[in-house]
Amino acid sequence: MARQLADLDDYEISAAMTAEVDAILADHVHKEARQEDLTFAYWNPSVGLQRYTAVITALVLPSERDRVLQGNVAFHSQYLLRVLAKVPEGSGIAFIHGHPSPGWQGMSDDDVVAERDRLAGQVAGRTGLPLLGLTRGTDGAWSGRIWLRNGPRSYLRKDARSVRVVGKELSISFPPDEPVIRISDSQVATLSVWGEAAQQRLVRARAGVVGLGSVGSLVVESLSRMGMRRLTFIDFDKLERRNLDRTLGATPTDANADTLKVEVAARTTTTSATAAELDLRIVPHSLLDIEGLSAALDCDVLFSCVDRPWPRHLLNTIAYSHLIPVIDGGIMAKVKPDGTPQHVAWRIHTVGPGRACMVCLGALRRSDVALDMDGKLDDPDYIAGLSEEDKAIISRRNVFPFSMSVAAHEVLQLVGLVTGQSRIGGAGAQTYDAFPGAMKVERERICGEDCEFAELTATVADLSRNLQSLQGQVTPQPGATDDADA
Repeated sequence: MARQLADLDDYEISAAMTAEVDAILADHVHKEARQEDLTFAYWNPSVGLQRYTAVITALVLPSERDRVLQGNVAFHSQYLLRVLAKVPEGSGIAFIHGHPSPGWQGMSDDDVVAERDRLAGQVAGRTGLPLLGLTRGTDGAWSGRIWLRNGPRSYLRKDARSVRVVGKELSISFPPDEPVIRISDSQVATLSVWGEAAQQRLVRARAGVVGLGSVGSLVVESLSRMGMRRLTFIDFDKLERRNLDRTLGATPTDANADTLKVEVAARTTTTSATAAELDLRIVPHSLLDIEGLSAALDCDVLFSCVDRPWPRHLLNTIAYSHLIPVIDGGIMAKVKPDGTPQHVAWRIHTVGPGRACMVCLGALRRSDVALDMDGKLDDPDYIAGLSEEDKAIISRRNVFPFSMSVAAHEVLQLVGLVTGQSRIGGAGAQTYDAFPGAMKVERERICGEDCEFAELTATVADLSRNLQSLQGQVTPQPGATDDADA
């Protein structure tokens, strides 16, 4: 009877949509002369370790005969019946409307009656998922909640902890009980560059770093000194002596003790953090395991600091399908037969809705993903037969100064993404050629028409086939129930 409530009681609730959907809703729900409007939509669940996100997959906009506009707005029963009849398998239903005031919106008595009494039971009975309610303020701020069944014909509201709009920028709305983060006096120089409003947006977001080696260890150091407080580190690997020349904070003692890279990163972060309170989650698992993937799905933005095609492919998929932007970078160093450098370059880019994916940017080759999945990139005989160009791509040659540059530009792209300050984050994907020393920028690059990653946008595709241990299996989705309660 109370499966919905029990399943989701321990989860933080969130909602997410693309900037394209948000723009459509801005025009629809905010009419002239303070006229409110409404619509239904479909959503799919994206389930992490601690966060349950309702991702808006499609809008079902009303016709003129589907609702009554009289300052307030009310829907007719035929509109709801049509939405219920056409809901896709596995999807939930959202009820979305506007309020004529800014900020995170509360609920009027009429709002509660519409969602709790008229909609929650019919939606749960038809879909097996809770009703999602969303309200948009005139300044673009969203509020959200789900309605959880706690008895026959009885539903309780659980408010979302965030609503995310993902596009060229990442905009996150928080409820009014989310406290203003206390800015430390050790962040004065940081605030002098981009201001306290931008800093509040940054420190409220959860940033995940996947891969805590040469680039990742530098990224986390920068984030901790900037005052980022909600951090997730994901890596299964242990320190070896060959990592010591490229991993910040690593010591010979760590290498001798087989210390996990996430433990080294946690140690350096807690030492250098300027945030008054640190919410640090350490995940000693691969992204290709269910634990690592689930932790990644709890994040608002991810850093791709991995050097293998398979996890980069998975991160590329997450960015579009689950609406979690990914900031990625890579280093290529070609070496002459005499051992001297021939060409050195690195690239930095953010991927996600409204941006070109790693494949369309030429930063990830489908063939390399397949080879990695088949284990070929660990086969010395196979590698020996590759061209010099291909060897350079998969060689993972790197030195600490290269990593410093990539990490710095990745963090700057985070600042631009979250604050909207392109004068810091840059105007697009960046490629740097060490000789002659030039940065090339690709403005407004988007995916090609036939890109399978762009087609995955907001679909919340099943990712289990990408995991090493769960290929082909389906991960259970908390919140689903077969209990009907019309």
